Amino acid sequence: MPSPQGRHAYQQIADDLRAQVLDGTLQADDRIPSESELMDHYGMSRIVVRRAVDMLEGEGLVTKVQGKGTFVRRLAPPQKRTIGDFYGKRPTSSPFAASARAAGKSSEWEYQSRRTTAPKAIADRLGIQPGDPVMKTNYRFFGGDQPVMLSTSYEPLDLTEGTPVEQPEAGPVTGVVPRMDAIGLHITHVGEEVHGRAPRPFEVDALKVPTGTPVLVIERTYYVGDRVVETADIVVSADRYTLSYRVPLPPWVEPTESQ
Repeated sequence: MPSPQGRHAYQQIADDLRAQVLDGTLQADDRIPSESELMDHYGMSRIVVRRAVDMLEGEGLVTKVQGKGTFVRRLAPPQKRTIGDFYGKRPTSSPFAASARAAGKSSEWEYQSRRTTAPKAIADRLGIQPGDPVMKTNYRFFGGDQPVMLSTSYEPLDLTEGTPVEQPEAGPVTGVVPRMDAIGLHITHVGEEVHGRAPRPFEVDALKVPTGTPVLVIERTYYVGDRVVETADIVVSADRYTLSYRVPLPPWVEPTESQ
């Protein structure tokens, strides 16, 4: 193959296959040609075509299935998380449960809560001192049989200790907003910051993230006025979840001459 601008043969093959995936010539779940077929088509050695396919796998565009071949991965995440569905009305359960109900799916999760002390980064987010007691809860959420989300939350124990909702999942009420309502702490607003990154090794194992798939990290914080009552780090696989935000605006008012 010619090498425009010094690109290697495997990169050119990867470029061609990638273009076919992105333009829809090769669609989700389609099997891409075998190594032998690619060798014949491009006139290249096995090592060259294998390197091209490995490159696409590293980008998360294809996945290899032992004994069956290499297939195009679905690029559109199957699950949508719409903020308006959660916070348009005051929640009566967890955001994940509300999202699953809105999608017509069942919601399941596993968790572990324990008392610990706040490291500096978490203390700064909670507005408390490093070493202050907190309740830490680790979650893993499932969509059907597939793990789709991890979450680690922290709550200052000076707010919940000794109350019926001290244990986030073991009390009579679950979900941050209804739990805090139950002890007279009425959450006024929720902040979220979202960024993407490569998954950590334990996240790969827990979420069963395919090679080359980034994760989205949501830093969510619940407030009562200026007081933080919980902060959480939520991790979702970018190929399984869409974050869809709807932000309400005040009604339009015709401007007056003085405006």
